[in-house]
Amino acid sequence: MDINNQAQSYQGLLNMLNGKPANDSAGTSQQRIVDSLPHSGSGDSVSLSYKGAKLGMISAEYFSGTVKSSDIPALTERLYQDGFINESEFRSLGGVKADESTSQIAQSVHFLNDFIMGEAVDGDSEGAKSLMLAVDTLQRMDEASTADSRRKETEAYEFVSGYTEILKETNASANLIEGFEQVLKVFEALDTVRKNELQTGALASYASVQETFNEHKDENKP
Repeated sequence: MDINNQAQSYQGLLNMLNGKPANDSAGTSQQRIVDSLPHSGSGDSVSLSYKGAKLGMISAEYFSGTVKSSDIPALTERLYQDGFINESEFRSLGGVKADESTSQIAQSVHFLNDFIMGEAVDGDSEGAKSLMLAVDTLQRMDEASTADSRRKETEAYEFVSGYTEILKETNASANLIEGFEQVLKVFEALDTVRKNELQTGALASYASVQETFNEHKDENKP
């Protein structure tokens, strides 16, 4: 069933978010977005460039033809994780059932994207790119692990850990530090699952990382 009226409301949301989306194709990866961003010293806004690239991807993937009802759950999830709608809006659009919690992975991806697009990284394009690659590693966690992907996961964890320490040293807000600490806990859960892969052969998945995250959380309860 076509649901173009609902699709138009999503398209209106995209239009309000920042004008014309960048030209892009459905196959564009996070790495290509990172490579296209301005270098340090450029007068261009990293946050706006990132937002434009993300909008271009969403437009190409979901609005290049007729939007169908089967597309809406994935689109809603995408808008949330990419930082264009908040959790309350995500829930109101049916992204999560009323009696369920949003996964820690989705929350962490949303947090990082929202932080990047909130202009906090403007003036530090290299730091921004490292955070974007951290987003990429979280979104690729359900792919088969390779030596290269494990290296990227380790590098992402180390960067986020160092960034969190800098925020603490500069007396950043408690909510901001808490958000980055949650991202670190997700990476720690992913690392545990990756190590289990070597013993069991079972591939990591969003569900297995969420389960491990919950187990770590329960273990640390007083």
